[in-house]
Amino acid sequence: MNQDVYVKGVSAYLPENIYTIEKAISDGVYDSDRAVTDGFTSLRIEKNLTAPEMAVAAASPLVFDLKTNPVNTLYLCSIHRHGHKLLWPPASYVQRELKLNKKTRVMGINQGCNAAFVATSMAHDLISAGLSGDHIVLGSDRFDGSAFCRFNSDLGTLYGDAAFALRIGPKDGPYRIVFIGLESEPELEEMYRDSAPASEGFNDHDIKAAKKAFLEKRGRDYFNVLFISALQRLRSVILESIDLTKKQARFIIYPNVGAGLSAHLYANEFSDLAEHNMWDFGRSIGHTGTSDQFLGLWKLDNSDFLGKGDKVILLGAGNGLSLGAIVLEKS
Repeated sequence: MNQDVYVKGVSAYLPENIYTIEKAISDGVYDSDRAVTDGFTSLRIEKNLTAPEMAVAAASPLVFDLKTNPVNTLYLCSIHRHGHKLLWPPASYVQRELKLNKKTRVMGINQGCNAAFVATSMAHDLISAGLSGDHIVLGSDRFDGSAFCRFNSDLGTLYGDAAFALRIGPKDGPYRIVFIGLESEPELEEMYRDSAPASEGFNDHDIKAAKKAFLEKRGRDYFNVLFISALQRLRSVILESIDLTKKQARFIIYPNVGAGLSAHLYANEFSDLAEHNMWDFGRSIGHTGTSDQFLGLWKLDNSDFLGKGDKVILLGAGNGLSLGAIVLEKS
């Protein structure tokens, strides 16, 4: 029989610098009409730390009890550059800074904004199967130092900086993982791909152009049918495991993607499964790549909104198309 898996701790690094949407419009970097549609109120922007340094800051509070409960594997997820040479492995830097055992397995994962759900799923399955030791899943991105523009390189969303850390293991923790599942629709990978390979350059960061070309070629209806079908498959699997139609979850945490291509699609398929969502918090931060949902969990964990037995749904999505869902129960 598979053993239960627990979230033993969740932590985060959230930059103190707040850049309001009003200021962005005044500075001429963001369009006022888009602001109404997207719905963000501000972004968190890091001024000093690199993404791996933010990951270390987020993970440090979770490095405890290493002698009796060592960390088996550390996963560092990201979607943007880490600030150093391309072949530098930032997960090894995090391992060194956290003083983890030299036998700890470390890896960097770049699988779009759903990477942390993929990493958590792998860790969950290993723990459930009886592998000894805990696992730490990290996500960290700072959208600076490249041609990527946090306001205009993508459609329908704005990008903020942040990092999170999640420690999971087989022993009791504040949350039990009662469901974890992944779904995909690889037909939509084309939405993020150029028409032909090209040399590295400025256009690497023009995500908006690839999306526009895809929608012009395939049509919005094609995108919606594939995306909605994948969401419905994920919803069905969740409800096969937990009947949230009779007793809703307390909160659901969506990706912080504003009202662009897909935000309303998440709500259409999942909003009835929970009493509340975390959009008011998310819209003040921006889309942080791999960290959105776990930042929301961290915010809830530091509040008095959850009681014993309450459930929280984390809904993940990333280019690919990769989808994920985690349902937690407060211990």
